[in-house]
Amino acid sequence: MNPDLLEQFDAAQRMGFELLASTVNALEIGMTEADLDSTVKAKARGMGFEGWFHPPEIQFGTRSKSNAVWKVPSKTNHLSTGDMVVLDLGPALGEAYADVGTTIAFDVPEPPVVSVAREVTRATCGYASHWKTVGELFVFAKAWATNNRQSLGSTRSIGHAILPKEGMLSVNFPRSAHAATWLRRHQIRFLNPAKLEGIWAIRPMVTDGTHGAAFEEMIFVSPDGNRVLGRNGLSEIGTLD
Repeated sequence: MNPDLLEQFDAAQRMGFELLASTVNALEIGMTEADLDSTVKAKARGMGFEGWFHPPEIQFGTRSKSNAVWKVPSKTNHLSTGDMVVLDLGPALGEAYADVGTTIAFDVPEPPVVSVAREVTRATCGYASHWKTVGELFVFAKAWATNNRQSLGSTRSIGHAILPKEGMLSVNFPRSAHAATWLRRHQIRFLNPAKLEGIWAIRPMVTDGTHGAAFEEMIFVSPDGNRVLGRNGLSEIGTLD
């Protein structure tokens, strides 16, 4: 990838984590998912984001374990103390975009499913290398969750390629790039034998059967090594500090 474009994705990802932290700080008892959706979009505009790679995905409570394709924010699901809050934001800026996610237990200590989801994401990002195949990341994440007495809820995929504005994707970018991630060759799925290279979004959903938790990060993999975009190192994965 062009070094300048790589830095644009890194900058967008850093801004995305700022938006994510601001979104978490805006949580209030009684608000609906749709209320938070409006707040996120206003905050994104205020920060200078110009559009969306994908609309905000917001889930409160038991909806957090849903692995549905379309996660439309609910107008009737209200936030309560103890609810799990799962967020996935994809704001766009110029020719780059962010794809960030986090999970919190609202106003209560986090249960094991959250800490395991964080560990799975951090470990999978660290495991990635130019010598691995895309499918090996899926197998690794599933094994990590199972070894920690949780299940991998992301049965279809645990992430996708981050695609630049080029070729046919130049039309309606970056939404076109998001649509392209539904192609199997761009998914981190079990049966993907392609060598791991370029930018990938890692988001393994973990479930304890009642709730789900997920964190999302971007990694850049090349023969020279593995880099977490928007972060200063693996230790920052899953944090909002």
